[in-house]
Amino acid sequence: MKKILGLVILMAGLLIAVTASSANFAYFHADRTAHIQVVPDDNELIDLEPLQPYAYINENGMLVVDLSHNNANWEDGFGEGVSPNSTYVFEEVFGVSNHLWEETPICMNVTYSGNGGVLFFTDNYVPGETTGKTNLYMTVQPGEVVKVGMIINSNDIDAGSAINGNIAFYATAGACEGPQ
Repeated sequence: MKKILGLVILMAGLLIAVTASSANFAYFHADRTAHIQVVPDDNELIDLEPLQPYAYINENGMLVVDLSHNNANWEDGFGEGVSPNSTYVFEEVFGVSNHLWEETPICMNVTYSGNGGVLFFTDNYVPGETTGKTNLYMTVQPGEVVKVGMIINSNDIDAGSAINGNIAFYATAGACEGPQ
C-alpha cells in the first residue's frame, strides 16, 4: 500500500511539474532600492580631472575648458582667448582616469561637437607628427590617468567670435580595439 501511495504521489508531482513548466510567464514586479551618488567630474568612477588653469570643474560639477575671461581661474593679464587664423597646442589639458574596475581597462572615446577646429591627442605634442583627432579613442588601465591635450585651430574665425561646443565622453569596458 505504501508503494502504491508513493507512486501516486510521484505521478502527481510529475503532473504538477509538467503543467507548471508549460505555462507562459506573463509578469513580474518587484521594488528594489538604488543608491547612486551624483558627484563632480573629478570625483566619479571615471574621473575627469582638470590639469591646467583653463580647465576647471564648474558649480554643476562638470569639466569645462574655457579660454576666456569667463573662466573661473582667469586673472587680469592672462589674456582672453586665441588669435584669429592661428593654431594653438595645449598639452595635458585634462586627465581621464579609471577608478571603476580594479582588473578591467576601459575604452574612452572623446569627441567634440561645435564650431571651430578642436582636436585631441595624448602623450607629448611633436610638431609635424602629432595631428590630433576629432574622435579620440584611448585605453585607460585601472588606476591610470591618461592626459589629454587639445589643438585649437581658429582659421577662418574672425576676432570677436567664439569657438563654442561640447566635449563628449563615452566609456566602455575593455581595451579599445582597432587603430587608435
